[in-house]
Amino acid sequence: MFSFKKRKKTHDSLLALQVMPDGVALAVNHLRDGAPHLETVAFIEQAQPLTNSKVIAEYLSEHRLTDVPVSLVLQEGEYQLLLIEAPDVPVDELKDALLWRVKDLIQFNPEDAYLDYIELPDDAYRGRGKMIYVVVAERTLIDQRVDWLDALGVSAVAIDIPELALLNITESLCAEEMGTAVLFLEEDRSNLTMLSGSALYLARGLSYSPFNQVENTVLDIQRSMDYFESQIGKPPCVRILILPLQVGETPLLMELRNNLSADVQSLDLADVVGSDEPLRVDLQQVCLIAIAASLRNTEAK
Repeated sequence: MFSFKKRKKTHDSLLALQVMPDGVALAVNHLRDGAPHLETVAFIEQAQPLTNSKVIAEYLSEHRLTDVPVSLVLQEGEYQLLLIEAPDVPVDELKDALLWRVKDLIQFNPEDAYLDYIELPDDAYRGRGKMIYVVVAERTLIDQRVDWLDALGVSAVAIDIPELALLNITESLCAEEMGTAVLFLEEDRSNLTMLSGSALYLARGLSYSPFNQVENTVLDIQRSMDYFESQIGKPPCVRILILPLQVGETPLLMELRNNLSADVQSLDLADVVGSDEPLRVDLQQVCLIAIAASLRNTEAK
């Protein structure tokens, strides 16, 4: 069910759902002449949507979305993202070997694990073996989420996570060899990824509020940029991309611009993807991960 590797399009339309404590964010991407176009972007308010799904099911039925294939984005705490050295085994044996490598790092029985991986470029982590990001989730939890989707009347074709869903947006914006740091902001945490030439080299979570701990955020980004250059061996990071779109010159944006030697930009999704729904700032802020996950059916360039 996990499916993180970039593939050519398999569906003309894709519905992405992200469950939150107070509702569900959703986005429908329909390809038009091979280009992504958002037909629906919405946030459905509902307390504890995993146990109170009637409103969600009614929305999907009323908007004729029950026949659209679904990508479900897992929430924080429902998966682990681990960086390890890739075992030297044939491809058809890789998942079993990866599970053996991470069995002491995961928080549940390895026999009850769903696992997938994303390989890093060959030039990542010079002087070390080939590195790989492994995503692991508990089989019981995944089965529960799939049952929830079945109850909504929709069918899952993929399970995603925020860090990798965001690549559907950022890969095409980071084609230059010089590095780009992508900072995704949430109220109580943030995700930082480092890319070069459209490829992922580093992903890490910052487990505190980036808005309340501005100085710590700046320091962690600086450390990641230094690590990107000195340990991974890539050219200096020249751009910091902030998601979702921020309104005005916020304290965090000002601190980043004043303290880091990189161009700081806050991305407006309206500049990169067409949409039937006006992509208001508030809609981008709550639905950005769902939008990103819906773009996985765009054909790789």
